[in-house]
Amino acid sequence: MRRIREFGLHDWLMLSFVAVLFGCAIWGSVFAIDSFRAEHGGIAGTMTVEDCVYADTDDGPQWTCSGPFVSTDGAVRIGAVTLQDRHPDPLDDGTTVAGRVSSPSAGTLYTDGQTWMWGAGLAVFFVGLGLYHLRSVLHTEAETTTPPVDPEHAATAEGARNYLEEWRHAFVPSTPAVGAPSPLSPVGVPQRANLALGKVLTGWLLLGVTIAGTVWYLAEWERQQDAPLTASALGTVTATRLGADDRIEVAYRDHTGDDWRVRWKPLDTASYPEGGQVPVRYDPSQPAEVMPAYPEFFEIEPPGRTVVVQLVLLPGFVLAWAWTWRLGRWALGALRQGRPATARVRVARLHWGTEPTSFWLELHSTHQTWYQRIVWDRRLVRWLDRNPWGVGQVPLTVELRRCPGLRRMYLVDVAGVGRLWPASTARARPPGNYELSPVELDMFGSTEPARRHLTMLLALAVLAGGGWLLAGPAGAGYLLALVLGYQLWGGGAPWRGFYALRP
Repeated sequence: MRRIREFGLHDWLMLSFVAVLFGCAIWGSVFAIDSFRAEHGGIAGTMTVEDCVYADTDDGPQWTCSGPFVSTDGAVRIGAVTLQDRHPDPLDDGTTVAGRVSSPSAGTLYTDGQTWMWGAGLAVFFVGLGLYHLRSVLHTEAETTTPPVDPEHAATAEGARNYLEEWRHAFVPSTPAVGAPSPLSPVGVPQRANLALGKVLTGWLLLGVTIAGTVWYLAEWERQQDAPLTASALGTVTATRLGADDRIEVAYRDHTGDDWRVRWKPLDTASYPEGGQVPVRYDPSQPAEVMPAYPEFFEIEPPGRTVVVQLVLLPGFVLAWAWTWRLGRWALGALRQGRPATARVRVARLHWGTEPTSFWLELHSTHQTWYQRIVWDRRLVRWLDRNPWGVGQVPLTVELRRCPGLRRMYLVDVAGVGRLWPASTARARPPGNYELSPVELDMFGSTEPARRHLTMLLALAVLAGGGWLLAGPAGAGYLLALVLGYQLWGGGAPWRGFYALRP
């Protein structure tokens, strides 16, 4: 039997990415099947362009056109189909485009017979990529079963262990030998000092402030886009149910007497019959820049900048919410009574990396072992650096305060060090994507190379510059706070995992 290891935050994020990949694969499969049916056994005919919708894509402005379809023999008529190909300029109304549809109820017209190959290739690519990442997430571990123990043999083994333990202590010298390191005295720090808490709260507040600033900047930018629309007019609906989106065409006259036309998609097409009136607002200097006076009754495409900023803000919202939930659990856990336990300090390395990334505690309590990542704390690193007895291999005397919640999480009070704050939930098995090892003395006293610092600063400068162009100073601050916040969420260890502690 094999057992799936316990999921962490990294695994849930990876599962979300896998779900997106499989969704893209399903979309590619549906697209490939529909285009293949159109090419082999579909219906040939022509589409008359009735409406073209503007789209701001990565390849520049493009237009998607639609209109009624009539088969070559005239037996099949479809009210509106969308042309699969996009064009850099809108097609003139009334233009006919020859192609094929997959069925009498199809909604897409294909003009290229090889389109299905591209769709099938994309589907295979996304499926393979999704299975590759899913395999790493669902990596299983062998489930060990404890064989039944004979009580008589167990008693004999326990007695032998106790006998050896007594002899081991009997030969330990009462005074340290010459040159042996002296025992470590406790660090003069209160047991429940909250020194690391200020760092965590600062990162959380900084993320929230920059999110609010970016949202305000986006709202201000949208207000500035609408500010020039000071003139008003009364438009007339000249056409309805245009193309596949059932848009309406509105004609209006500006203050100079020139006539203009614009097309929108109303939420309720029946409310705007041909000849109806629609109030509009426009820019007197540029009458082509026009909006309905009541945009809430129309499906107005948001500007591309607004969409990009909202997508960039999404991970910040998720992280801020999860962080708030964790801080709430911390606050309630601090009120609970602690219970004694022991802990060993471990340093984590990614399986595909060589440098330490975070600190973990191996907690032993009531014949159970838990593994939990902690927020990086300089006091703990100093204690480890000054400890001559095997560094992280010596168990620490700790008190555990369990935070409320469905999954275990402990506040860990270490005698002589202080309170260590959790950066993950406690799990019964070591994390699958990290390798945990004891802390060694050679990990301390080394400095970061200057090239690494310059590389990181350059990357952060490029990230901040992109955020500045997207959403001003607030956007730059948000992206930097997001990077800092994600690092603090995972423990907040420095880039190497340790600072140079020796002078």
